[in-house]
Amino acid sequence: MDTRFTYKHFVNENTFSLLNPIFEATLLFAVLLLIIVIIKKVSIWVCLLFASLSVIVTGQLLWFSGIIADELNIEGSTKGFFCFVVMLLIHCAAIWISLMKSSKREKIPQYSEEI
Repeated sequence: MDTRFTYKHFVNENTFSLLNPIFEATLLFAVLLLIIVIIKKVSIWVCLLFASLSVIVTGQLLWFSGIIADELNIEGSTKGFFCFVVMLLIHCAAIWISLMKSSKREKIPQYSEEI
């Protein structure tokens, strides 16, 4: 029987695993963004733009993988969910580090007036 056009190629142990490499790639992108934010000062707007775009795309990917797994009557991959949660935490850390780096300014000495 020819199985080239069936879902057998992207199901491992009754778990939908076709989109796992995409989840891993977005997690790698999140780690690279965190490393760039740690190494050099990145604008908070650039960090927010890439983080929000990545979270939205990965969230939609997680949602659609659940719909596909439900339609095929197989289990969804928990790996995708955990990659999404870890990526969300990494992006929150990158935004927080970027905020801390941008808020560091030279402190102007304050003089009090004594009467």
